[in-house]
Amino acid sequence: MPSALNSFQERLLARTERAPGSRKRARTTSDASDFSAQVAPSSPLAGVSVSVPATRNTTNTVQGFAKKQKLRGDQLTQVDTFLGDAPTVREGKLFCLLLAMQNELGNIVTAAPPFAVSAELKTNIQNYAHAVLLSPKLANYRGDLPVQHVMAILWKHRFDLPPGIENNPAELAKIQTVIQEAFTQCRSTIKKKLFASVRVWRTNEKGEKVVVDLPADKHQNLFALAQALVDGTKCRITNTLCGRIALMRECYMANSSTSFWTDVDAALVTMRETTGGNDELRDDLFEDLIAEDKEQHGAVDIIYQTTNDVQQEVDDLIDATTADTASTPAVSMPGPSNSAGDSGSPPPPEEPAGESEQPASLTA
Repeated sequence: MPSALNSFQERLLARTERAPGSRKRARTTSDASDFSAQVAPSSPLAGVSVSVPATRNTTNTVQGFAKKQKLRGDQLTQVDTFLGDAPTVREGKLFCLLLAMQNELGNIVTAAPPFAVSAELKTNIQNYAHAVLLSPKLANYRGDLPVQHVMAILWKHRFDLPPGIENNPAELAKIQTVIQEAFTQCRSTIKKKLFASVRVWRTNEKGEKVVVDLPADKHQNLFALAQALVDGTKCRITNTLCGRIALMRECYMANSSTSFWTDVDAALVTMRETTGGNDELRDDLFEDLIAEDKEQHGAVDIIYQTTNDVQQEVDDLIDATTADTASTPAVSMPGPSNSAGDSGSPPPPEEPAGESEQPASLTA
């Protein structure tokens, strides 16, 4: 009977005689699928990202870029930490920063002060209001149409208008009020210069201020009056502008009261109806007015200038706005009325009768 040692030696010899490659069974596809089945999606091993630390070259490149962006020292440290984090940690940090930024933006919007028309915007409005009133394309000097012309200019250039103000009626009304005040001041200035061209304030025997008509040879001629009206503006003296000024002075000589601008607008309506929209007939009428003005207030050779870019831009926008307005129903602008007569408040000394400098009335 073989001994236990002999039996062990036989088993050991049988194991050593196997081929070296046959000691382990080759892994099959089914084995891999069995392992995958064991690691289910719900397993803690599923979806685990492997942290791949940033290489030294990557770290140096990012740090160099961060320094160019002038990040602080503590921020550079945060960049180093971020580069060493696992991808999921980086994603989580980025999401947290986005939420923090959203909170900061909300605080900024909440803390924004109420909109107010800036001094720069007021200056631009004032300049363009002058240009609109001195434009030969203007259909009428009162009402909402001149305000719409200036608004069209603001929409074109924007200046410092806040985004989305077109959809905020309360803030839009503030701008329209400033425009109306600008037109009030401009009309008042024009009317005072018309007054000064033919009249003067004098003190009578009783010490009272009275208006005195100047003799014809002391009147300001048309060219000098036009120079006074364009002074401080970017407008040029053209033949069409002089025709408008001659019309204004003729209306002023007939009626310098609070309804002066109403009479000017009525005269323009009559001219349009008379000419039937014919530009040549209109220009002939203005030439006749210029000739009559020279006869009454002093003959002078007028040096006409060509229209500059600013006035041409205003004229083109007036044409476009007028066409748009004619094709749509009239809508009154919010804010104080801009269609009443001139202010009838008592004038201060050295002021023509019926004038007022109070823009709040919006009735010049």
